[in-house]
Amino acid sequence: MTPELRTQILLGRVDNYMNVMRTTMFVLLGVGAAIHFGPEGYSSPLLMLAIAATAYGVLAGGAALDDMIALRDDIDEDMAATNYGRTIKGRNLPALKMVSAVLIGLIGLAEVLAILL
Repeated sequence: MTPELRTQILLGRVDNYMNVMRTTMFVLLGVGAAIHFGPEGYSSPLLMLAIAATAYGVLAGGAALDDMIALRDDIDEDMAATNYGRTIKGRNLPALKMVSAVLIGLIGLAEVLAILL
């Protein structure tokens, strides 16, 4: 794999991760608004939407971050020796993946509990 192709794939996956997070946050915001402004009581479609959005954010976001980690680990020594390479290697992407999954999960859990209770 050439460095140019790796960079192009990495940029695509970063863009994909940002789109996943944006979509997830907007859906969870919409569910939160429906919970707050909607009628009280149980809503099966709203519950399933909250669960699906949470699963989508955790799974799709995690997959994109896994790909970014793999691409980062594949950079050659010449690229790793540059300032950009050192910065990329210094990023703690596994921690980002964990924090992202935990926060999305907590938001989803809060919405599910708000719907059920």
